[in-house]
Amino acid sequence: MSEAPAVPRPGSADRVHPAGLELLLIPPRARTGWRVLPARVGAMCAVELQKIRHDRTELYTRAVQPALWLLIFGETFTRIKAIPTGGIPYIDYLAPGIIAQSAMFIAIFYGIQIIWERDAGILTKLLVTPTPRSALITGKAFASGLKAVIQAVVVVVIAALLGVGMTWNPLRLLGVAVAVILGSAFFSCLSMTIAGIVLSRDRLMGIGQ
Repeated sequence: MSEAPAVPRPGSADRVHPAGLELLLIPPRARTGWRVLPARVGAMCAVELQKIRHDRTELYTRAVQPALWLLIFGETFTRIKAIPTGGIPYIDYLAPGIIAQSAMFIAIFYGIQIIWERDAGILTKLLVTPTPRSALITGKAFASGLKAVIQAVVVVVIAALLGVGMTWNPLRLLGVAVAVILGSAFFSCLSMTIAGIVLSRDRLMGIGQ
């Protein structure tokens, strides 16, 4: 008895799809084990970077405050010499404090952002995905550190234009960047933790102040 003739495959099966279409037709292999968390953290960091790239108004508006502190308060107190600084200009004292203050302000408002996302339903959609909650927090902490570094660069540039005495040693500047990133990430995580406890923007604002 002869075998049944083979069913001819459609022409589309033999066609080689471009690399972009293969991702749509053939799902990628799922990551397992220890590779899951780093992949999710990287994805959430990329999401936060996309937010910053698409909406840069927050970066510009937040850069105004440290600039005003340096240009107005720093120059004013330096000229009137109301605070004794031992011969060192007052603005030299003020510049590092403004960097720390800017990083802390950015970090504190991430708790408010979590509450906004919860009220809008965005947080609920993220929590039902396979993404670990630690990856969500890490992504937002990464964005907080990045914004703080951008503000620190603005402060350093303005301080240099105003004649603030500082070192240009690359290792020390890198140390400042690392300290700003870690400090901002710590306070953003603390702010989001408090936001998860109080569940209210008004209470969080009071604690933040």
